[in-house]
Amino acid sequence: MTRRLTSLIAVVALTAVACAGGDETTPNAQPTRPEPSTTTTTLPPTTTTTVPTLTVSGAPPGLLEVIENFYLYATGSSDAAPLAPDAVVDSIVAREADLPESGSASVATFNEQQIAVAELGDDVFLAVDDGAGWRLVGGMWPSVSTPAYFGVGPRLVAVVGSDARPGEDMERTRADSIHFVGLDGAGGGAVVGLPRDSFVAVPGFGTRKVTGSLALGGPDTMMAAFSGLTGLPFEGYVLTGFAGFQELLGSVLGGVEVDVPLAINDRWAHVALSAGEQMLNGAEALGFARARKTVPGGDFTRSEHQGIILLAAARTVRDMGFGAIPGLMEAAEPHLATNLSPEQLLTFSAMAVAADLDSVSNVVAPGSPGSAGGSSVVFLANSADDLWADLADGTLEGG
Repeated sequence: MTRRLTSLIAVVALTAVACAGGDETTPNAQPTRPEPSTTTTTLPPTTTTTVPTLTVSGAPPGLLEVIENFYLYATGSSDAAPLAPDAVVDSIVAREADLPESGSASVATFNEQQIAVAELGDDVFLAVDDGAGWRLVGGMWPSVSTPAYFGVGPRLVAVVGSDARPGEDMERTRADSIHFVGLDGAGGGAVVGLPRDSFVAVPGFGTRKVTGSLALGGPDTMMAAFSGLTGLPFEGYVLTGFAGFQELLGSVLGGVEVDVPLAINDRWAHVALSAGEQMLNGAEALGFARARKTVPGGDFTRSEHQGIILLAAARTVRDMGFGAIPGLMEAAEPHLATNLSPEQLLTFSAMAVAADLDSVSNVVAPGSPGSAGGSSVVFLANSADDLWADLADGTLEGG
């Protein structure tokens, strides 16, 4: 049964929901796209499986050709390997199959490259056109018993919320919300928060609060501080500001369902919430993520709450399906700064959607408050080193 895409609204939850600070935002209009077209092609006969005529609404001809070639190779009807990662091609074993006949594709643009997700029955194709034509970068293909591929795990990305207010440069303000997101490629993952006042070595600037690494030297200095602290091989970063947080969580996603662990009434964060499961709009989600002065644990609890928001948004995207991802990436681009390529961001997002999100751990690096140079700081505990080592495989023990 072919699944229909619910819409092109989407959230790449693990890329755009960690943020703190600010008082107001100005929503950006979402780009309009032409109505999807339908491309139909009759494939040549096969000696193994009768490959049906494919009808994929929204798929440009080049993308449809890549999908057709995949099925021809997977059923032994062609010796020409599809344009796909070696790991995918090597896992294909020609076989008879009950192939889907129709599906739909969502196509969008990110960083001047076209990205797409096509869904045909239970099969999912992730594709990118970087100017040299469409090629597969991942997907899942149960119709031909080919394992899912969303990049080589483990994958580790820093998701950072800048203190930038509307009009400020998000790459040169404080890093107020810091989370390391891991995915192991086998359905597991973890979200690890780093308190913003953690007292760490910042290359070129001595030992200081990690929040200042972004303002002092930009994303490169920030990532150098993260790598030096943890020893982890980060694939890259995704950075968003306050305006992007509220726009994506509120206007684009339409809110997130959160099990608020305790009642919050915080005038500094402009939020009043009762405990329990509830739908939070963009402003409420922001307030929940910012509150620290009126909650036990201060910044540690605030970081945990930000992880809750990350996972709540990820579950919303999971419920929307893979086809939601390209639309979100295009809508989110004005609000994001990242050094991930469109291929990396597309496959990382899909790996997150495919993960068992209910088993993903949400923890905060252990430490204790103190003071240094007249400022309040967080001294990380020695056990934080064990946490980084545990996260190296993209998940945490027991998570």
